[in-house]
Amino acid sequence: MSSYILFLLLGLGSGAVYGMLALGLVLKHRSGGVVDFGHGAVAMFIAYVYLGLRQTGTLQLPWLWLPHAIDLGGAMGTWPAIAVSLVYAAIFGAILYVLIYRPLRTATALTRVCASVGTMLALQAIAVLNFGTTAQSTPAILPDRPFKIGDITVPVDRLWFAGIVIVLAAALAATYRFTRFGLATRASAENEQGAALVGLNADRIAAGNWIIATVLAGIAGILIAPVSTVDPTSYTLFIVPALGCALLARFQSFAVAAGAGLVLGMLQSEITKLISVASWLPQEGLPQALPFLLIVLAMTLFSRGVGARGTVSELKNPSLGRPTRPVPTAVMCFVVGTVALILLNGSLRVALTASICTTCMAMSLVVLTGYVGQVSLAQMSFAGIGAFEVTHLFGPSTPFIITLLVSALVAVPLGLLIGLPALRLRGVNLAVVTLAAAFALDALVFNSDSYSGGLAGRDVPTPKLFGLNVGIASGDAYPRVIFGVVALAIVCAVGVLVARLRNGSAGRMFIAVRSNERAAAAIGIDVARTKLMAFGLSAFIAGLGGGLLAYQQQTVSSPSFATFASLSLLAVTYVAGVGRIAGAVVAGVMLSSTGLFVSAMDKAFGVGKYQLLVAGVALTLTAIKQPDGIAATPPPPLVKLWHWIDGKWNTRHPGRGNGAASPPAAPAATSTPPARAAVKS
Repeated sequence: MSSYILFLLLGLGSGAVYGMLALGLVLKHRSGGVVDFGHGAVAMFIAYVYLGLRQTGTLQLPWLWLPHAIDLGGAMGTWPAIAVSLVYAAIFGAILYVLIYRPLRTATALTRVCASVGTMLALQAIAVLNFGTTAQSTPAILPDRPFKIGDITVPVDRLWFAGIVIVLAAALAATYRFTRFGLATRASAENEQGAALVGLNADRIAAGNWIIATVLAGIAGILIAPVSTVDPTSYTLFIVPALGCALLARFQSFAVAAGAGLVLGMLQSEITKLISVASWLPQEGLPQALPFLLIVLAMTLFSRGVGARGTVSELKNPSLGRPTRPVPTAVMCFVVGTVALILLNGSLRVALTASICTTCMAMSLVVLTGYVGQVSLAQMSFAGIGAFEVTHLFGPSTPFIITLLVSALVAVPLGLLIGLPALRLRGVNLAVVTLAAAFALDALVFNSDSYSGGLAGRDVPTPKLFGLNVGIASGDAYPRVIFGVVALAIVCAVGVLVARLRNGSAGRMFIAVRSNERAAAAIGIDVARTKLMAFGLSAFIAGLGGGLLAYQQQTVSSPSFATFASLSLLAVTYVAGVGRIAGAVVAGVMLSSTGLFVSAMDKAFGVGKYQLLVAGVALTLTAIKQPDGIAATPPPPLVKLWHWIDGKWNTRHPGRGNGAASPPAAPAATSTPPARAAVKS
């Protein structure tokens, strides 16, 4: 029994970090209405700032190429380094608020989520490029001598961790309940217009709270460094359990957020102990999956989630495109893509094939996030199921089209399961659930040796169609054009399907639900069924793209479908234009890390390693300046080409058109059409 109590107490360290991060999330939401997915990445970067000061006396700066380290004259002591790091955190928080989050005060939930995800990706990429991926450690900060409680000996720093987070929670609760600043924050959060009428400056109040929250993130990142070591990935993903704790606190109670963090850390540690003695429990990923269960519990208890805030202007979703000639457009894309596959060779042909697969997965986001407005951060998890099922289902003699379709269908139940919370949630709440689901699937499923093959991955059978080998490799021939052509045909067919969906009755229901769920329900639309249909179809399309990617890679492994892969897919699709099929094409060809344009630039200039940084920065800038995406404003040559094709179509098929059509990427629908108008259109 004493060993179980020991593991509970050992979990206080990580639990305190979750609690401190959750306190910062509560602060940011109460003051600015933002659920900051980049909060863990900020903690990670401040931890690296502390490491630089403590080890070499250099002050790390958040950029590349330019000098990003200032020599302060030698290694600092522990407490001076902490003091400088926290001042740095305060300045960093103020800059982030002014440059990113202040312009998004009146933005939609999707836009805010994308901006914070972009910040997360950018900071994580900068840390990888500047500091590498090797975990770093630092000398102990808090006293770590053994402390005996009966028969149990536990490091005393765990008790210090718990005491610090409890004191911080109590201090914040008292501050925001009894001080003028706290009352002003509460008033501004309830109604910004009313607060402005009585002379309160909502921007100044939000900036002050953002600074305090960033300092809290810095404290968490610094204190846990001696215990868990610092690396860009695990620190960044601390945001998942912290979000669960903040959600359980309903982004309101500091005491609940801190307590939930401590309990979660203790339970994770206890599960680690139970795994060692209970062989029937999953041996991999169970502690990491626990935050997902906590988030689902919080959403079940508090179905309304984060409350609405007073806003000062009308919200604007990314605009939607309306395909007018889907079949000729698909034929044109197939012809152009086939010619490109024939003309390219070597690594560029492989990159174009990868672009085709990514385009398919990006179209799943167009359906779900663009048309229905449901924020999903788990699309690559659906793709991963489709990819790995290709290696499990049937045998090499089965036509690969059958295997591909059935593998994609296997992803549909998972999509429906993850979509169930969408029946009661929307916006940022749903984004949190899908991120936690992706994190849990990554830990429980994709890291399972029996399912994913571990580090070696699983070999994919050679695809055959009508007895012919249509794989990307055959003997010494690699990469073969035939596989790219087959994949291109499948993706073009998916594009036609999505276009027909957009223009049909289902598409009108999707847009009505995106615009206003209550109004859609009032005119007879079954909102629950519409959302589940969107999640199921989106999971199928993503699974289809994942299966194609598996055949393209020949050996499929879990890193291709990790949590950051889902975040990166959202980034490139949103930047390209999440409301348009053309946006999916731009995302696959121009912005994907393994796609044609990035691969060509990397081959010519060696810039491929900066793709994640570019995607993160571009996502944040797009959310602030151009939510409609790149595809909303096609270049003039493309517009002229499309008008020429459209004119030829109208000449050959008189009476089948509807007048001069817009170019495929031009906006044709308003950002937030009234639900009744969307159904009648």
